[in-house]
Amino acid sequence: MYKNNRREQLYKAAFRLFLTRQYDSVSISDIEKEANMTRGAITYYAGSKLNLFHEVVKHYLVDKQDLKHKITSPSFESLLDFINKYVDRCQHTMTGICSIMSEMPVCNVSRYYISLILEISSYFPDLHERYLENRNKELAIWIAQISKAIENNEIKNDIDIVNTAKHFICIFYGQAYLDSLSMGLNTVELRNQMISLYKLLKL
Repeated sequence: MYKNNRREQLYKAAFRLFLTRQYDSVSISDIEKEANMTRGAITYYAGSKLNLFHEVVKHYLVDKQDLKHKITSPSFESLLDFINKYVDRCQHTMTGICSIMSEMPVCNVSRYYISLILEISSYFPDLHERYLENRNKELAIWIAQISKAIENNEIKNDIDIVNTAKHFICIFYGQAYLDSLSMGLNTVELRNQMISLYKLLKL
């Protein structure tokens, strides 16, 4: 993420704070203590608290939700292969966040992550737009994979491709929300739900 270890230390510390508390309730003193850095160092690496918040949100919420970062393979053997790699990358993202929040129960990580996403539009309309753009890109990728599966006679050809793509995406967001109320995103259940839909689509 950041070549400078001190900057990375600061950004991870800030992410822990912004994830667990509202922006207005996090002070520079809190960041100093959490990052074990002086105010001068924080100003040097991040400028202001608002700019620090912007950069943390951009990296951990916007960039990491870009599907091109989740799935790097240029091609997939099948729609089922795509589904499995998609879920694998969801687990990879969750594992990365949990490693930063190592002292926090997984359920809280999921819950706070969703809460922080909802804060984006209040402070950074540009990042909110980027987040929505990522959603549209993700939809386009699902549409492409489903279309390819139809061409390869992997799944039925009489389905509504766009709505089917939306169904897969809704499974992810629905599972993420439901699991945020309990033990955090359950990728085993996410995979089961997506494969269940896939089986309904198969020839």
